[in-house]
Amino acid sequence: MLEYKIDFGPGYRVYFARDGETLLILLTGGTKKRQQRDINAAIHLLARLQTRQARHTLKGKTKMARTKSFKELVQHHVKGDAKFAEALLREGIDAMLSGDVETGKTILRDYIKATVGFEKLGAATGAPPKSLIRMFGPRGNPQAKNLFSVIGYLQKQAGLHLHVTRG
Repeated sequence: MLEYKIDFGPGYRVYFARDGETLLILLTGGTKKRQQRDINAAIHLLARLQTRQARHTLKGKTKMARTKSFKELVQHHVKGDAKFAEALLREGIDAMLSGDVETGKTILRDYIKATVGFEKLGAATGAPPKSLIRMFGPRGNPQAKNLFSVIGYLQKQAGLHLHVTRG
């Protein structure tokens, strides 16, 4: 079970899990105040989903029904809500800085896809787009030089000046 904190409003949390290469977004979440109750609900949903998926596999059905993709949802919100886009960029960078590299890479990858795209980012940073895609992928291991180059470009494109402060 993974938690994605959105630093927007009261600090929403969305819970998700991985099933191999598939990212499962659990339709539950909430604020810090209700965090434990929301985590319990997410764990319950995941268990129900896994049980249902196991039953479908036994019947020879292996595909899960799909709805609108998370990528499409993020892209829609980033394009339509500048504050959401800014919060997403900040959250991705904050996750990386706090040591949650996997979540940070996932958030930044979604942000890049929804804004500048890997082709334009590659042209601006001098890194091949395929290398950038791998860097922010599940097995990616970004070097500091490349990561700071990307973050510098993204904050410039977003019109932000982010800096680290003592918290």
